[in-house]
Amino acid sequence: MLAELRAEAARQAGVELPGEETLARIRPSTVLAILGGGFAIHLLLPQVGEVRQTFDALHSVSWGWLVAGLVFSGATYVAAALAQLGAVDRPLAFGRTTAVQLASSFSNRLTPGNLGGMGVNVRYLERSGLTRGDAVAAVGLNSVAGGIVHVVALAGTAVLFGRTGVGKVKLPAGWPVLAATVAVLVVVGVALWTPLGHRRVVTPTLRALGHLAEVVRQPVKALQLFGGSAATTGAYILCLAASLEAFGAHASLAKVAIVYLGGSALGAVSPTPGGLGVIEAAFIAGLTAVGIASGPAVAGVLGFRLLTFWLPILPGWLAFQRLRRRQVL
Repeated sequence: MLAELRAEAARQAGVELPGEETLARIRPSTVLAILGGGFAIHLLLPQVGEVRQTFDALHSVSWGWLVAGLVFSGATYVAAALAQLGAVDRPLAFGRTTAVQLASSFSNRLTPGNLGGMGVNVRYLERSGLTRGDAVAAVGLNSVAGGIVHVVALAGTAVLFGRTGVGKVKLPAGWPVLAATVAVLVVVGVALWTPLGHRRVVTPTLRALGHLAEVVRQPVKALQLFGGSAATTGAYILCLAASLEAFGAHASLAKVAIVYLGGSALGAVSPTPGGLGVIEAAFIAGLTAVGIASGPAVAGVLGFRLLTFWLPILPGWLAFQRLRRRQVL
C-alpha cells in the first residue's frame, strides 16, 4: 500500500515519482569478505617484509605518536564535513554533518569506491531539504573537489621529488607479491567499474562540474569546499606519518605524502571496500622504495589502517544507527 500511496501522491502533485536511495545493508557475505581479506592482508604483509624487524617495531611502539595519529584520523571527518558544507547553498548543522561523515565511513566498509558513503550523504542532503538532483550534484561536486586537490598535491610532490630525488631505492623482500596484489586488484576494479562508471560515477561527475563555476564565484563556499578537501587529505598524510613514527620508521613528510597520494589513488579503483589489500600493498612498496626499512614500514602501515579503517567501524555504525533513528538518514 505504501508504494501505491507514493505513486498516487506523485500523480496528484503532477511530479515524477522520486527514486529512493538504497543505503548499504549488512550482509553476512560482505562481513566475512572484509574480515577474511583483512586477516589475510595482515598475515601477508609481515611475511613480505622482514618478519623479525616487523615484530621488533611492534614491540617498541611509541604510544604518543599513535594517539597523535588517532587525532589526525578523527580530524578527517571534521574536514570532510567542512567540504560538504561548501558544496551546498543551504546552511547545514556542522556537528550533524560531521556525524554523517562518520556514518558514511561505516557504509564505505561495505561497498567499493565510496559508493556507500555517497549514498548516505545524498540521503542526508535530501532529508535536509535539497532535491534529489541537487543532492547528487552536491555530493558529486565534493568528490570532484577532492579529486582536484589530490591531483594537484600529487603533481606538486612529484615535482619536488623530481628536483631532490628519493635517494637509494630498496625494494622489500617478496616485492613481486606486493606488485601482483596491486596489479590484480586494480585490473579487477577497472573491469568492474567500466559498466557501472557511466551511470554511477561519470554522469554525476559531469553534472557536478556544471556547479563548480557557481561555487568558485562564492569565496566562502570555495574556501570551505577546497579547504575542507585539502584538510582531509592532509590529515590522512599526517596520520600515516604519525603511525610510521610510532613504529620507528622515520621519513620526511614529502616522502610520506607522495606514497599516500599514489597508494590511495590506486585504492580508489580497487573492487574491495576501502581499497583493502591494494592500499596496504601499495603503501608498503612505496615506503620501502623511498628508503624506509620494510619491517617498520609494514608495522606503520598496519597501524595506519587500524586507525583509519578498522577502529572507526564501531563508532561509524553507532552514528549510522543514531542518525537513522532520528530520521536524519
